[in-house]
Amino acid sequence: MDLYKGKYFNVVFGDWCQEFVGYCIIGCDKESLSNLEPEAWEELGKLENELERVCKKVFGATMFNFACLMNNAYRDDEKPMVHYHFVPRYKNKLELFGKIYKDKHFGYNFWKWANSRFKRQKDIFTKKETIKIYEMMKDEWSINE
Repeated sequence: MDLYKGKYFNVVFGDWCQEFVGYCIIGCDKESLSNLEPEAWEELGKLENELERVCKKVFGATMFNFACLMNNAYRDDEKPMVHYHFVPRYKNKLELFGKIYKDKHFGYNFWKWANSRFKRQKDIFTKKETIKIYEMMKDEWSINE
């Protein structure tokens, strides 16, 4: 589910998982960060600012993690593509759709517990609710493509 398609980057809403409300991937077709043109860095900065603004306004996010790893591509012998995981973090509980969302490990590395069935952050939203989260973000989005 695309939030944005630009000259260099696209922003894809993580409809497959909202363990962190507002999670998105910011991606482009370059194989390495060193291949990015100065204009691409400028676009990336604008996208990061916009994602932060949207998630603060719509959901009350406290802070944000950006991760650019690309490990799986190399491990799985795939063509690497530059992408960032945008992960909003929440110090306070968030009430959405009559549910209480709590960022279980606020202030810690968001993937530290990802492989633990018992300690990982849970996705509490239905598919319909996830689509509504996307629509809320899309309605607030203000950067034109």
